[in-house]
Amino acid sequence: MSFIEFEELEMQQDFAMSEPHSHEFYELYFLIDGQREVFVENKMFKIAENTLVVVPPFFMHKTEGGPYKRININVTPDLLTDFQNDFLMKLSKKAAYKINPNNLHLVLNLLEEGARLQANAIKNKTDCILSFTQTILHLLSSQNLTPVSSLSTARSNIAGSTEVLKILSYINQHYNQPITLKDLCDKFFLSKVSLCKKFKNVMHCSIMEYVSRMRLSKAKSLLKDTNKSIEDVALDCGFSSANYLGLIFKKEVGLSPLNYRKSR
Repeated sequence: MSFIEFEELEMQQDFAMSEPHSHEFYELYFLIDGQREVFVENKMFKIAENTLVVVPPFFMHKTEGGPYKRININVTPDLLTDFQNDFLMKLSKKAAYKINPNNLHLVLNLLEEGARLQANAIKNKTDCILSFTQTILHLLSSQNLTPVSSLSTARSNIAGSTEVLKILSYINQHYNQPITLKDLCDKFFLSKVSLCKKFKNVMHCSIMEYVSRMRLSKAKSLLKDTNKSIEDVALDCGFSSANYLGLIFKKEVGLSPLNYRKSR
């Protein structure tokens, strides 16, 4: 399903997403003002104003922090050219970038105008918004964007986040295999209480909830973008069977895996 929107949000108080999530479109997150802690898949950043974060489809992510203003461009890959998709996937490897000062004013103006158009009922709005998006991507691709250091080389205000990132990295590499709390406790030399407390403090969900969401996100991606059987998708994503994948899908998505694939 094709989809594009400019989404503007301004918060005057602290705000944290309740839990990590994913979706079927690119999220181009432009922080206009304030500071945020941003988690994308297995990286965490502390970002300030005039920063872009690229979240590809089906990547787990969340943000938290103090007062801020941001404008998102949410767009499905089918509306973009091959070059633009390749460019965004290349950016996603580092995820967070400072916007070049040379083009900053123009990029911000386009974002503000796109958000204004989004809020108004005008003819051919989708075409106008897509044109703005393509112009912004052209401006970004014509400059050298400076990557923002991830938590591995930058400090975070969230206690225990460095250990949690190691756990997240392990989960991202092994989500298609059995994962238990005992395995994680043994691997990271933590008690069950300490492990669960540290993870919940940073991610705002339990470890096994995160594992389930990660597997579900990967299953959605395979169902949408491949012709693999439901059984193979289930096994590739760490579910014990196609029936169990179906139960989780029905509960979380409201569709069976097959109907989800057909709808896409």
